[in-house]
This record gives sequence, structure tokens and C-alpha cells, in this order.
Amino acid sequence: MIDTPDVPQDERPGNGTSIRGVPLTPQDEALYEAGKAMLVESIAVGREFCKFMIGVATGAIPIYLSVLHFILPDKYELRRWDDVWVAIPVLCLLASATLFVWGYFPGTGSGSLDLPDDIEGERKSAIKHRQLFARWGFLTFILGVLLASYVTLFLRPS
Repeated sequence: MIDTPDVPQDERPGNGTSIRGVPLTPQDEALYEAGKAMLVESIAVGREFCKFMIGVATGAIPIYLSVLHFILPDKYELRRWDDVWVAIPVLCLLASATLFVWGYFPGTGSGSLDLPDDIEGERKSAIKHRQLFARWGFLTFILGVLLASYVTLFLRPS
């Protein structure tokens, strides 16, 4: 974070001038505003992704079970290992939804608003937290979808 206490407020970046006091071009001003928006919205984007994927992961479970009900005969009884194979995709999808929920939860911070370095540290910590849970949640979701596809394609009545 750049601290410019010796530069007057009206000459700080975002007020039409650069840090060196040189007037900004419209393109520079637009890039500054885009960078500012990226910093502000970076936490919200990860949170919204986790929120969206919670619904997708939980919604995939009844879809998977409906497809299984559709392709298997009415009186079909699962054999010993078939019930395990049928349950694993559901467990993966539930695990991914749980990981997305953990990524969605707001983090707690103890940074001071008076210290820009504390704010930056808290922002980076929140992004890292969400990114970790979003990645693991997405990998678990993909694993569940692949296993569900395998089960629906290769589980045949005997």
C-alpha cells in the first residue's frame, strides 16, 4: 500500500493527478478506477462464487438420484458394492457443498482501519481463505460429478 502523507489530498491518485503530481490521462484514470474496483470487489467475487456453488452442489444430489431412479428397474436391489458406489458421489457432493459453505462464511479480522497495512493483510487473508475452500470445494464437486457419471453409465442391473 502506498502512503503519501506529504502529498496534498487534492493531488493524490484518483483526483486527476499521479503520485508525482503529473496530470493523468483519461486512460490512466480509467485504469486506476479499474484497479480500485478490483481491490474492492475481489473479496465479494469469491464469496458470491461460493454462494452460487452451494446451490449447485446441493442441487446436483437430487438430480443424480433421479437419474439413477430413471435408469434402474423398479424392483432393483443394490448388491453389496453397488450401494457403496451409489453413495460415494452423494458424499462427494455433500462434502463440496460443505467446503463452499466454509468458504462463504465471513472471516473475522482484528486489523485497524487506521493502518493500511493491516487492512491489506486482512484483505489478503480473506481472499486466501475463500480461494482455498473454493478450490477444494470445486475439485470435490468435479470428483462427485465424475463418479456420478461413472455410476449412472456403468451400474447395470444383474
